[in-house]
Amino acid sequence: MKNKFQTWTAVTVITVLFACDNKSGQINYLEETPVVATRTLIDGEEMIELDPALLKDTVVIPLSYFTEELQIIKLDGKDEALTGAPYAYVSDNYIMTGMSGNTPFKLFDRQGNYLANVGSIGQGPGEYRSVYAAKIDEASQRIYMLPFFGSQLLAYDFEGKACPSIPLAHERVVGKFALRGDTLLVLASPQPKNFTSCVWTQDLDGNLIHEFPTERLDFDFRGVTVVSNQNEDKHVDLSFWLPNARLDSLYEVNLEKGKLIPRFTAHFKGDALKPHMYGELPGYFVGEAMGQWWQSTEDKDGNIQQRLAGDAPAYYIVDKQTLKGAFYAIENDFLGGERLENPLALEDGCYTTCLDPGELSDQLEKALRSDRLSEQLRKHLTKVQADITENDNNYILYAKLKQR
Repeated sequence: MKNKFQTWTAVTVITVLFACDNKSGQINYLEETPVVATRTLIDGEEMIELDPALLKDTVVIPLSYFTEELQIIKLDGKDEALTGAPYAYVSDNYIMTGMSGNTPFKLFDRQGNYLANVGSIGQGPGEYRSVYAAKIDEASQRIYMLPFFGSQLLAYDFEGKACPSIPLAHERVVGKFALRGDTLLVLASPQPKNFTSCVWTQDLDGNLIHEFPTERLDFDFRGVTVVSNQNEDKHVDLSFWLPNARLDSLYEVNLEKGKLIPRFTAHFKGDALKPHMYGELPGYFVGEAMGQWWQSTEDKDGNIQQRLAGDAPAYYIVDKQTLKGAFYAIENDFLGGERLENPLALEDGCYTTCLDPGELSDQLEKALRSDRLSEQLRKHLTKVQADITENDNNYILYAKLKQR
């Protein structure tokens, strides 16, 4: 446990890139790759269709190509601030770490200072046992959480205290959500036996505003994962991970037209059709040709059970403008080129991870052995590593995505 007399550095911002000629953002890492997709019109709307058979070599793209500078934020070391969470949410002024075991969500400012526990783990009002999606919404000064199989969106203020929850227009929801002022957009796993649409808008009192037609989404919801990267400023994306493979699309949720518009699909043929998912980055569509996922089910006592299913993943990327593409990997060039385990894990407009001090120290040790670091960056990383102790709280690594 951290001694109260120990000091800690609140935030270290690494702004120097290395081994990267992309400071102006002009490098096209897909320039030498083939055209792998075509454009087509569906009900007057443009959709890009990928032919996976045309994907050839693997292109390695530095994280700095997609993001602005990397920040390493050391979280407050007070006993009440300690967290073992492997993930976090970051807004303009706040950081919220996820739950871990019996440790609830915790709120910090952007300098890493501890502010409060956010709610608590349990089954009572305002409490949670498992959360599928969460957001920090500074516009409404609220933190929102959507539990697994939830019937309401839990709400908390920035002191971590429970506020009146938002009743959902449909119950037993597993999904993502987005807020547009006083309008809540819910993106749920299809459950045709329980409600007519899995995508809808409502007000914050639970009154249904609009249900998006989802007649084509007639698959069983069991094992389905809702995917919504929400990396583009202008629209919300939606796709699904389907354990029973079938052809499907990534959709734009068009609030003005009140419909789901298919924007990207991959035509897997024959035995190549495996469980898969789609995602979106500013300027690109991305996907997983096959892969592993955590399959979640609910037991008779209401507890969430998870198991790993699927095959080893293969990731691909397609330029929205040129339609060139390839298999791809992302390397964290800020830390010596370590490859991201899941290049699709760039969500809510940023790259974010939460590491315990041992994990970060190991990553820094590998990075400092790299011959690709600039001297200035090497000094930054050396200082960060020297300040790490085994009794530290977790560290946040954060980089905001560039909008193209």
